[in-house]
Amino acid sequence: MAHRKTKQHTVNVVMANFSAPDNLSYLDLFEGYDELYAVNFVSNLDFLTEIIPFFTKAEIIFGNPAIVPTRLDTTFAMQKETLCELYKSEQYKQLAQRINDDSLRIFLADAPLYPEKLFCLKNGEGRMRVIIGSSNLDQLPSNCDRNASIICFDDEAAYTYYINLFEQFKNEHSYILDKTAAQITFEDKQILENLPILHKAQANSEHIYQSVPKSTIVKMTEYIADIERLAKDFVELPKPDRKGHSQITPDKINSIKTKTLDNMAARRAKFEKFMPQLVIEPEKERAFYNDREYNLRPYRDDVKRDAQTYLEYMEGFNTAVPAKNVAPLKFEYFKLMSWCFLSPFLARIRTTIREATVTDEVFTYPIVALLCGQSNAGKTIYASLLIKMMTDSSLYKAFGQSNFTKTRVDALLSDIKGLPILIDDITQTQFTNNSGNIIKQEERVIRENKPENLNYYPAMLLTANKDLNSLKNELTKRMVVFHVNASWNNEFTRQRKSPCSALIQKMRNDLYSEYLRRIIPHINRYLSEITDIGSSTTDLYNISSEVIISIFKDCKLDIPPYMRPLTMQDYFDSKAVNEIMIKFFQRQYRLNRDFFSINRKNNQLIFEDKSSSSVGKMTPMKIVESLPPELEADVVGDKIIMRLDSAVSFFGINFKEQSILERLFNR
Repeated sequence: MAHRKTKQHTVNVVMANFSAPDNLSYLDLFEGYDELYAVNFVSNLDFLTEIIPFFTKAEIIFGNPAIVPTRLDTTFAMQKETLCELYKSEQYKQLAQRINDDSLRIFLADAPLYPEKLFCLKNGEGRMRVIIGSSNLDQLPSNCDRNASIICFDDEAAYTYYINLFEQFKNEHSYILDKTAAQITFEDKQILENLPILHKAQANSEHIYQSVPKSTIVKMTEYIADIERLAKDFVELPKPDRKGHSQITPDKINSIKTKTLDNMAARRAKFEKFMPQLVIEPEKERAFYNDREYNLRPYRDDVKRDAQTYLEYMEGFNTAVPAKNVAPLKFEYFKLMSWCFLSPFLARIRTTIREATVTDEVFTYPIVALLCGQSNAGKTIYASLLIKMMTDSSLYKAFGQSNFTKTRVDALLSDIKGLPILIDDITQTQFTNNSGNIIKQEERVIRENKPENLNYYPAMLLTANKDLNSLKNELTKRMVVFHVNASWNNEFTRQRKSPCSALIQKMRNDLYSEYLRRIIPHINRYLSEITDIGSSTTDLYNISSEVIISIFKDCKLDIPPYMRPLTMQDYFDSKAVNEIMIKFFQRQYRLNRDFFSINRKNNQLIFEDKSSSSVGKMTPMKIVESLPPELEADVVGDKIIMRLDSAVSFFGINFKEQSILERLFNR
């Protein structure tokens, strides 16, 4: 089938005839010509000062690789750095003389460089030469391996073609260095006065400056960073001699391989423990955990094994906690499972929403989850199970409560990708002091520190015990809250922790790989809708739960009652979010009826904590800040006044006036 030609599929091809290879010195290449026109990097002024005397006229465009001038500010920085590089060179004085007599003209690029390093030569007799193929002036045959290929054209057609490219790039994407800039100086003011980009702006205010596509920058930057990081594994290599030569002898080979493998294992273990990298690329339908690619076509038997292991783990709660708490506990943990599985996509979702719309839809998918409830309810070990299901690694552990500070969380958000940050046992004081700055600022931190991670920064899973007794509305709209109202009994604590650990050890990531395979098309569809029309009716919370249930069904397993389709309402219903306050008021009404009074005429419920002790006592304002807007709660002195009908519905209490006997008994 014929290939359809489009602009996207074309590439500039120079058709050339091969003549013969030869081993030449740079003198052979450059001697005999009067004029030089070059596109080059600033890297080796020694070589430049050697060849400049060959020419009565020279024009050189200096710049940096395309990965540098990504924005206008970095273009300014590149030109400033180029001037500094020129000034600090001992050879620059020689070049300055040529600049002053106008026989040398230096231009600085203000756009990504022409990809080839180009040298066009010409003399008065009409001889012409084009040299391409070198990555820089300092890598010509004088000081590079003789097998480096330099391509040379000695014909007018080639010269005409390439000199036109040179002139076009010079005129459109560079500007000449002013003669006054030849004065050697490192003063900031003088350097700024000499920046060609400012002179160009003054001469041509309508010029539009190009930038490199962001995707190109990210790929090249990540590639360079990866090479530098991977090079650190090879520490057992022989050191170079005084000439810079190294030799690997046969007796060193086994040692090199052994030490390298040890270093790679140690590096991966460190990353998995402290800086795990879970990168999911939905548009490419692939995922990686610390450089290991997921198999998104796992065997059905392997998926079923994981599903059965999960069901077995959940069945353990039947003997671990009181019977009345088993069903709600399992349901909360299933909700948490579905959220955790979805969480690596949240950064991409939120970034897409922010770039495509100005609505508050970003609050629909917060990156912070709070798992709170009684101590010894298996919160941390269950979170460990979920992480094992997602990664097939047990190295990544929860961070201690001391990490819940803005500085530390900012660092974790920048260093970790994809996998939720687990921070354990946060106290009321820590949450009150730090939650505002942390929960409201996550994307700003990434944009300032590591914008290349905008699609991969992690969610946060915080655990807290029951003493976390209130949550402000301004925070709950930015969080997903899970409540566990149960605690393992002593017998299970002593005897069954080992089976839990054994099940976690048995768990692999095949079920999660299958989950990724099934949910990625839904994620791509959602992102397309957001990008195209600015909103979507898709409920990804529902999709996530449905995908999980479908996997269990396809494995021919019975679906337990707690594993039901979820919706956004299950995560953001005011009762689900504010269960802490619901339990608080239910307990107060059960134990302290005299704290409550009713004004039915004005539809008011009045609450006043009359206890004399201040230990654990919440202020009226703190309580009001934690109640949902539909209660219309307000503080009057030491009393809290709210709508009676809304309070009855929200708290699930049929508030009644105290009888005469009750009032006498409470006196």
